[in-house]
Amino acid sequence: MRVVIAGNGVAGVTAARAIREGRPEDEVQIEVYTAEEWHYYPKPQLIELLAGRIKPEQALLYDERWYRERGIAVHLGSPVEEIEPARGEIKLISGKRVGYDRLLLATGARAALPEVPGIDQEGVFTLRTLADALRLRERAEAGKSKNKRMIVLGGGLLGLEAASALASSTGLRALVLEKRGWPLSRQLDRQGGELLMKLLREKGVEVITEAECAAILEGTRGVELELADGRRIAGDFVLVAAGIEPNCAPARAAGLEVNRGIIVDERLRTSQPEIYTAGDAAEFQGKVYGIIPAAVEQARVAALNIVGEEVTYRGTVPSNILKVSGLELFSAGEVNPQGEGYKELRLVDEAHGLYKNLVFKEGRLVGAILLGTKKNAAQFARLIATGQDLSGYKEELLAEDFDFKGLPSQAGRP
Repeated sequence: MRVVIAGNGVAGVTAARAIREGRPEDEVQIEVYTAEEWHYYPKPQLIELLAGRIKPEQALLYDERWYRERGIAVHLGSPVEEIEPARGEIKLISGKRVGYDRLLLATGARAALPEVPGIDQEGVFTLRTLADALRLRERAEAGKSKNKRMIVLGGGLLGLEAASALASSTGLRALVLEKRGWPLSRQLDRQGGELLMKLLREKGVEVITEAECAAILEGTRGVELELADGRRIAGDFVLVAAGIEPNCAPARAAGLEVNRGIIVDERLRTSQPEIYTAGDAAEFQGKVYGIIPAAVEQARVAALNIVGEEVTYRGTVPSNILKVSGLELFSAGEVNPQGEGYKELRLVDEAHGLYKNLVFKEGRLVGAILLGTKKNAAQFARLIATGQDLSGYKEELLAEDFDFKGLPSQAGRP
């Protein structure tokens, strides 16, 4: 069997590894084609690169030898231009055609660009690849000045981490513009977000909320942003960190069913049964996850189904252990519940930069936030996943010394 994988990000490499672990080289041939000029690197390494803590080669998870020993042929600088399901082939940008028995689309996503005038001018950057990180770092270091200012569009994890990394390593000032009421709105509730802004301010990263960019103009020092409310903010350069757009163009052109992402079933198959999708390009039950845990889980399920096993994907409970400007953050499940029937229990200790919020429904933990600590994160993630009845333990769960082993046996929901 010849398995072709388009993309060498976390989904593509995880799938290749999983296939090889279950099938020897003489049974399954694995070929990976990618636009990248570098072997796989975990996306968090881009922040380490921005901060100047590592060199590009140190960002790579595996070296050339690792792929060679496992019989995984990786073709760098070889993006897939077309997919031809009727012929069981892909066409590379070079014009070369490659046949497949099974195809996994792990094409990931690109940076989403807001539709504002000036978004494509010089001095506006995105951060999705190692090459992006190198260009951004070079711009931050060019003509070092104490008054240099970086403006970030988007108060998500990527924007905050990039701002913090460059501010701490180059001395520039960082200003983050977030159009919602608080940063990390997918991982934090308002109270947690407001505490995070206070802690970031102490580390040299200023966040302005409810700020929407209307245009990016040329300025005397580099760029000038005009906000929707008429304010103008000058900076030396801009990083756009406003989310992602799945890379679906070849799939759409090939007639695969595509919405925001490439639509897959519970086995990660597309509308063409020999073609699978995993990672940021995949849409399952109307959702594009865009997070590493989902990409890993999807890749493993897709890999097993590709080699003939029948494994079902049921979705991923959003759960992340993050570090923002050196601050520990764990977020899982429903952290901003909508509707009735929810109960939230909070612990706030601003003096120590500590915040906890547990969200319950019908006695079961459905969401959790830990800011300033990651202690017991794994236990909270497990309780959310199992749906265990915790009616008699709610308040106690906030205690640092709570004994999770003392909980009754978890039957979970049927």
